[in-house]
Amino acid sequence: MTARAPFGSLRRRLGAKAVPAPTRAVPAEQPSPQTPRGRWSPRTWLTASAFRLYAFLSARRRQLLPLTTRAANIVDSRLIVAPAGATLLRLMDRQLAKGSRLGRLLALTASTTLAAAAQIHLAASRKPSALRAVRILNLIFRSNVRARAGVGAQAYFTTLALCSAYDRIVREVPRPETIDSFAINFAAGVAHMYRGNLPVAAHFLTAASGDGNALRKLGAVHALAGDHVQAAACFKASVARDPRSVMAHQNYAGGYDPSTYTPSTWELEHAGELLIYDNLIQLGENFYHQGRYEDTFRSYQAALDHQDSLAAKWSIPDALIARIAGAGSIFDPALPVRLLGYEWVTLIGHVGFIDCHLRMAALGMLPRANYVLLAPASKVVNQPFLRLFDQHVTIIEDPALVDDLLPYQRLVGDQFIAVRGKDGIAEPWAHAASRAQVAWAEQQRLPIVKVPSELMQTATARLRAAGVTADWFVAMHIREGGYHGDGPGTTRQHRSANVGDYLDAIAAITARGGAVVRLGDRSMTPLRGMAGVFDYAHSDIKSAEMDLYLCAAARLFVGTTSGLTTAVQALGTPMLLVNCISNDCQFWHERTDFTLRPVYDRRARRYLSLRETYRQPLQALLIDTAVLARHGLEIHPNTAQDITAAVRYKLDCLDGIGRPLREGGPQLDRYRAALSGNPYNFGAALPVPAFLDRLPELLD
Repeated sequence: MTARAPFGSLRRRLGAKAVPAPTRAVPAEQPSPQTPRGRWSPRTWLTASAFRLYAFLSARRRQLLPLTTRAANIVDSRLIVAPAGATLLRLMDRQLAKGSRLGRLLALTASTTLAAAAQIHLAASRKPSALRAVRILNLIFRSNVRARAGVGAQAYFTTLALCSAYDRIVREVPRPETIDSFAINFAAGVAHMYRGNLPVAAHFLTAASGDGNALRKLGAVHALAGDHVQAAACFKASVARDPRSVMAHQNYAGGYDPSTYTPSTWELEHAGELLIYDNLIQLGENFYHQGRYEDTFRSYQAALDHQDSLAAKWSIPDALIARIAGAGSIFDPALPVRLLGYEWVTLIGHVGFIDCHLRMAALGMLPRANYVLLAPASKVVNQPFLRLFDQHVTIIEDPALVDDLLPYQRLVGDQFIAVRGKDGIAEPWAHAASRAQVAWAEQQRLPIVKVPSELMQTATARLRAAGVTADWFVAMHIREGGYHGDGPGTTRQHRSANVGDYLDAIAAITARGGAVVRLGDRSMTPLRGMAGVFDYAHSDIKSAEMDLYLCAAARLFVGTTSGLTTAVQALGTPMLLVNCISNDCQFWHERTDFTLRPVYDRRARRYLSLRETYRQPLQALLIDTAVLARHGLEIHPNTAQDITAAVRYKLDCLDGIGRPLREGGPQLDRYRAALSGNPYNFGAALPVPAFLDRLPELLD
């Protein structure tokens, strides 16, 4: 395997593999998607179309999730683990041994079916199941995989790439070789890029670079190597093939749809240079999801450095500034503009991020500026919550103005993954937000936003009419993964919980005279027929206004590391967070107590301490259970006893009859010592003492 080189040090090593000027973006000796007669190669066209279809479906993943999940269940039950699948494979094996035409037909059917099964599982966010399908494919068609030939081999490498199984691809194809397959060249190039083998990546992506997407990845290789001239040439050539692909990218949560986008002349003229920012950001995001901390924040720092160079060269036109000023009453023409793209409004937690960003600005951690939020109505997840910020940010709803401003994110856009750091590596945005939360608590500042009294009164009446008449209630959010499609069978299922583990805690709340209002969506397990429990998630009063009210009016919010928690903390509601796990810092306020999911080392047969878990590079791996498993680690949920004890502790603290950990003592000292290397990891929050008592090894 090619040795991994330091970030940004490979420009000289790429040498002859650099892409020529855009007019000659595909070297003559490399396979092109067009034949000498100017016609598309059907095999390459089909593969490129598959990638485009995958991108199209990915942009609509959440809407399609119920359909793809049902399809994945059918594939599993009727093919992969069903007798019919085994029967088909045995028949194929016998016919192939005879050399019959039926055997060849069955082999083609099997490879196509397994490839399709893998894609269905990917669409349902079930990467482990997709990988299982391609492992079967590999076992049956191993000779084709080694020969890099046939549908089975293409499906095998493509699915590995889409599952981010880059290490496996690099082991399969460790060095440059000539491969007559766009899909395999593309997958091998992407894998080597993400593992830092940039010359090898350039070899394979150059072989695939007749396609615009491959040119984008080749440009990313050059951007990683610090060669912005060659990177810009690749990006410009890719846009020449598909002008709409120039659409700005700042975070996958934006759900960008280039098919509906009309680029500006300025954006097309300078596409190569502008897209360096987008692609460095996208590289950082992808490294983040792979659990590669240093690569993530080196990519983001490179993107922010490039943003500064673009801002020194260009600025938002005066005409657009005037349109921004006309859209809101708080715009100050004496201050610069910072753009917040619509990824800040597509999820409830991301709207909560706006609160943290404003806190950082108020504390002088970010520049004093006009913060301008791009928020077309079709993207906003909760309008009433967003409206709480309209006296603090200029909200742009006009879709035409949003599209006109979108390209300028590259000059003055803020995102919520990284802020400018030092020594070539950015500071995680969540870490900066946690520092801000601690400072905010120390200065005893109040929440920035408040729910209007009219909404509170109306919603109170609706809740009482629905049958919740207790003097107080606890809002409870038990994340199950249905909304995001990351529940059982996915590599993110450790973020979700079992409803049954909360029943004793619910009983402890109702025994004190409170009601429990269960938050969430209709994908969650119903909680019907329980005394004192209102299953709001399945009720007919569910609305954006009621969501906001319940988060603000609850005496206590019981949740976990989910987006809703971020929204609740912006409102200042007391929080108890259980079953928590995160590869990021958590910027929780000082009215928060929590329990964590412990990380178990199967090889050492012990739980890792907090000091071991919440430091890099291990913490970054917590994003993905498959990555953790390769390191012999697994995440264990809290027990029902943990959750119940935590609820009782928090209610005692609220009633003034319990002694909070923050009052001091040996246990607090030991906790702070355990997190001395990462003191801001949980913001201003503190753990539940009984949880630390049960697992004393966490403080070792």
